[in-house]
Amino acid sequence: MPELPEVETVVRILRTKILGEQILDVKVYLNKFIKGNIDIPEFRKDIVGRTIAGIERIGKNIIFELQDKVLISHLRMTGKWFVFNKANFFESPHHLAVFTLSHDKILAFHDVRKFGTFHYQDQETYKTIDPINKVALEPLDSKVNGEYLQAKMQKSARHIKTLLLDQTLVAGIGNIYADEILFASKINPLKLGNQLDLSEYTQIAQNATLILKKAIEYGGTTINSYQSEQGVDGRFQRELQVHTRAGQNCYLCGSKIVKIKVNGRGTYYCPKCQF
Repeated sequence: MPELPEVETVVRILRTKILGEQILDVKVYLNKFIKGNIDIPEFRKDIVGRTIAGIERIGKNIIFELQDKVLISHLRMTGKWFVFNKANFFESPHHLAVFTLSHDKILAFHDVRKFGTFHYQDQETYKTIDPINKVALEPLDSKVNGEYLQAKMQKSARHIKTLLLDQTLVAGIGNIYADEILFASKINPLKLGNQLDLSEYTQIAQNATLILKKAIEYGGTTINSYQSEQGVDGRFQRELQVHTRAGQNCYLCGSKIVKIKVNGRGTYYCPKCQF
């Protein structure tokens, strides 16, 4: 599943390609794709004619600003946004929504697993209702420090890896970056939230910021479900210290990287460096 750096990369690319374009038409091919009390004909009637005035990100959500409305897109497991010139557009059974834009551009939401979602809401109120009102602060927010994480997690008997994946506690961290953050912090992913002290939470907060910023700089990490645009892969996979490296030597101590399951998620760590 694309995480914060991947979604941020997608947002930045979309801004360069479709900001200021007008929506001339839209086709939606899956009813359940649009959440809330609006059907496809109503959605089409209201969104056609609107201009893409801004593209922002909140957690893993992409926010298309359309004057007094917003379209909130969550990629889920395999969602991708593709921008085509009209001449090179191709039909696909995996296009769930296709927007015809001004200047002969076409914007397509492509999702093999069909788990991605749209929410179409009012600009003034969308931050106060589902799904955005449930999204916590993210590590790139200056308020997210050791004290913040400790207050959110110190009473929990869940594993710290699981807590970092809980988007209601801290937003934007997924499986890949949780592994990398815990390795950089020298913390075992099986350690419980109530076993960590303030210094450990501070390490997590600081490393989360550093790693996510670096991942954004490198365009994210290429995984099965992610490309920032057609044919463009994220380069941060070359920087991974533990994730996907089971059985290989730790770059710091030479021990073998281990893969385990934590709450059903594949988890990679160094048993010597992380304690």
